[in-house]
Amino acid sequence: MYLHSLKLWNWRKFAKKQNEEAGIEVEFNDGLNVLVGENDSGKTAIIDAIKVVLGTNSQDGTWITEQDFYEGSTSLKIECVFHKLNLREEAYFYEWLTILSETTELRVVMEAEIYEDINKQKKIRKSVKAGPEKLESGMEDAVRQLLSVTYLKPLRDAATELSPGKRSRIAQVVRSLKDFASDSPEQQQIIDNFSQAFDELKNVLNQPVLSKIGSTINDFFQDNNKKEPGIRNQNMSFAEILRKLELNLGELGTGLGSSNLLFMAVELLLLSEAEVGSKIALIEEIEAHIHPQAQLRVIKHFEENANQTGMQYIFTSHSPILAASVFLESIIFVYKQQAYPMKKGQTKLESEDYEFLERFLDATKANMFFAQGVIFVEGDAENLLLPAIAEVIGRPLHRYGVSIVNLGNLAFKRYSSIFLRADENKMMNFPVSIITDLDLKPVEYYDNPCYLKVDNELNKQIAELYESDEIKNELENIYVQVKDVISKSKTIYGKKFSENLTDSEQKKQKFKEIEEQINGLMQSSEIHFNEYKEKIEQETKERYFNNIEKTKVFISEPWTLEHSIARSKLGEEFENILLECNYVQDTNRRQQKQKWQSCQDKDLRATNVYRFLLDKDVSKAIVAQQFAKYLIDNKESLKDTLANDPTLNHLIAAIIHVTGGEDSAISRNGI
Repeated sequence: MYLHSLKLWNWRKFAKKQNEEAGIEVEFNDGLNVLVGENDSGKTAIIDAIKVVLGTNSQDGTWITEQDFYEGSTSLKIECVFHKLNLREEAYFYEWLTILSETTELRVVMEAEIYEDINKQKKIRKSVKAGPEKLESGMEDAVRQLLSVTYLKPLRDAATELSPGKRSRIAQVVRSLKDFASDSPEQQQIIDNFSQAFDELKNVLNQPVLSKIGSTINDFFQDNNKKEPGIRNQNMSFAEILRKLELNLGELGTGLGSSNLLFMAVELLLLSEAEVGSKIALIEEIEAHIHPQAQLRVIKHFEENANQTGMQYIFTSHSPILAASVFLESIIFVYKQQAYPMKKGQTKLESEDYEFLERFLDATKANMFFAQGVIFVEGDAENLLLPAIAEVIGRPLHRYGVSIVNLGNLAFKRYSSIFLRADENKMMNFPVSIITDLDLKPVEYYDNPCYLKVDNELNKQIAELYESDEIKNELENIYVQVKDVISKSKTIYGKKFSENLTDSEQKKQKFKEIEEQINGLMQSSEIHFNEYKEKIEQETKERYFNNIEKTKVFISEPWTLEHSIARSKLGEEFENILLECNYVQDTNRRQQKQKWQSCQDKDLRATNVYRFLLDKDVSKAIVAQQFAKYLIDNKESLKDTLANDPTLNHLIAAIIHVTGGEDSAISRNGI
């Protein structure tokens, strides 16, 4: 059996909804579950709710206090539902089972309320029942203990837990193992061995200790009342013997990380013994005291162990390394008091997207699971510039909990749809900004005719050149250059035309003539750049789910981010930084600057600047880093310039979108 779902009504920050539905419902996997999300998102509240209802194997305090009630409420409710009970479990929990059409489930409910006793003192009463809705009945403690979970608290003091003493955890675990059950031969053997060892110790101590004490003690008593000292074995119980034990790794000064790993192994040893009931491990901040490589080994062990043993793990984590290393299906994203499983069928990710992300989701990208908003960018330049621009306009990303995820390519669709839900009734509405570009070279870039449209009439003329009676409308489109028209027409009409030509030289000559004729036809064609740009822009936005939930696409037009900056009001400074990154000699900088200044057309000048960056193979990352420094150093004077520059408006809008929208304050004091 495994914990399938958890529902909370008025538990801490999860208020019940107006329609009396639960404030949050969490659906778990039957193996590994990793709860991720920013601080104070409710991950610990989820773990504590499970503990309160089911109890823990280490008898941790599970008291309910007034602070556990949602503000202003006097009642709360927690529901745990178990699925996949085996036949033995169904028999044991039979009187509390809910019988469904093809299966069964065990529903356990805890309710609590604040009331005033006869002395007007505030008290809390709670009850734990199980069974179908409105037919619940009380559960005996002996039965409920079979549902107890193993719990490891955050920042646990593993060394103390493993030390000898009255509250020794290793003693509790060993006593609970089947091999050392009451009256078992193994338990009796330990007691006998301990007694024998004590007898041998007495013989060793007799001469050097007892005889010397005896000679002294004789002087203390009367001659007719002689006393003889002796060491006797105190009858110690099995539990008392175990409390003397200390578990370590056989090393002096074992570190916190190693002790933590050992402590987890001890706790899970007991859990693996269960035959009836839940086998649930709750571990908060599993990465506590464990370095990154150990985190990877631990989580991979749990993934394999869950599949092999049927144990269920529910962890919380703040580690992007850990979030990046687990299967995406294991992640549950806690955001705005709701829980969103990332498994297949719950998001708009395709199956191949999951496979892609398993390979390429690294710790940097997994940081998005701990944010309040995400900006997806496609390169180092955007990754470096966006934080600086956000700082200038008074919306520093770190203050708004926003992560930038640099994809390094155009895999936006694979990543952005993580935050889009398959069920339209359970939308996440997680703010995502996708910053991309159309990658369209502007008209002034080309020396020859460009952005040419093949309409129906022109299509007919081209078909005649290929001696085709059939007019195929798939040729009708806008093409960047004439060579693109030639290539596409050859694909559409060329095959059949080629079949009628047997001589290779004749074939080559005929195709060359057709190319020249198409070139002639296209020379007088009008430029359709804006129409083509609008089409590509629309396709880009649709491909990346623009305006689906809170995902928005922001585009650098028409070429790239660097080209947009060169066209902006900050173009002059961008040119200076570019020249400084490329030339050591000041003379060379001045000469190149003069060439750019001689160009009267603003767009052509920007195109020449960006062409220079490409031709000279200047590092975009270095230029972006220097430009970001310039922005930060001059943020007070540049704020209005940036905010009112139409060329860079898409960057400002992208930042505003993930930092609370237009209604959110554009600047914050004291940051």
